[in-house]
Amino acid sequence: QRSFDLVFDDDLPVTVSLHPNGTDVAIDVWCYDAAKLAGAPRTAVVDTLLLLNQTVRSGQPFAIGLDSRDFVVVHARQAMNQLQGLAMGAWLTWLVDQARRVRALIRTLSFESGRLTYALTASSPGEA
Repeated sequence: QRSFDLVFDDDLPVTVSLHPNGTDVAIDVWCYDAAKLAGAPRTAVVDTLLLLNQTVRSGQPFAIGLDSRDFVVVHARQAMNQLQGLAMGAWLTWLVDQARRVRALIRTLSFESGRLTYALTASSPGEA
């Protein structure tokens, strides 16, 4: 078996896999189903995730993506030889915490808990 699945108590599914190179472990945390988002909220969420992804790539190695089913995924990979002892659990915990933060951000951006709406408009150069 090259992978196994976990589900955390807040319905956060996680897949832990052995990377095809045989030396790295990859973790995917499926943190939000974005299929229900449309229009301006979807644009805001996707644009924000792309900006976060760009920022994150320069620091702690993980990426945020949208899979073919419209699930937002937080993904990371690390060499297996760096995951000795408690390192694997600490890394997994850290990554799940990041996924929870991404999920909370998406819920805020999409006004999931309220009835507010907004529209994004393009501004002309020089407008503030």
